[in-house]
Amino acid sequence: MARQKPNGPTYYTTYQVSKILGVSLPTVVNWVNSNKMRAHRTPGGHRRIARNDLIGFAREFNYPLSDEFLAESTGRRRVLIVDDERDFSDMVREYLTIKGQFDVEVADSGFAAGYTVARFKPDIILMDIMMPDMDGFEVIRMLRAGRDTRHIPIVACTAYRDVEVERRVQEESFNGFIQKPLKLDELLVLVHETVNNLQARSA
Repeated sequence: MARQKPNGPTYYTTYQVSKILGVSLPTVVNWVNSNKMRAHRTPGGHRRIARNDLIGFAREFNYPLSDEFLAESTGRRRVLIVDDERDFSDMVREYLTIKGQFDVEVADSGFAAGYTVARFKPDIILMDIMMPDMDGFEVIRMLRAGRDTRHIPIVACTAYRDVEVERRVQEESFNGFIQKPLKLDELLVLVHETVNNLQARSA
């Protein structure tokens, strides 16, 4: 049976993950050891895989999940981080998952954001503005043009804050702006407020 961490997400043992995905236990251990699958260690040294990391892994590598497993409600909203700085996005992902109790996924480029949004269906997107392939301004225009994505709140994140950037953020209809380096507690408040405002409008 999966364990619920106090004030945090659901965690599974490597054995439970092997049964959920229909693979051998050594296979799961190898995925964890090779950093292919994200896992946390308990004080006793045991590996634990968070539910959202398990779902993200299964979706990325096309492992089917049972309807029963997917039907288990976590009561959490979904956050997508679009950023090419992996260390930054991993830090924010872990904080929002554990502290904010959100389901979080990461897209490491503007191009990846499009199909990740279609698959993950986030409730809010944290968008880096300066990316090498498609910048955040191009991505938000693409999403605002889509019937199924135009309603998603998008918060701009960048270290390059000046008058011109702020003007463009307003013109491109971002729902908020936060500057790097982020204060994680302020980010958490912003995400909660944005999601709660969305719930109030749709109620």
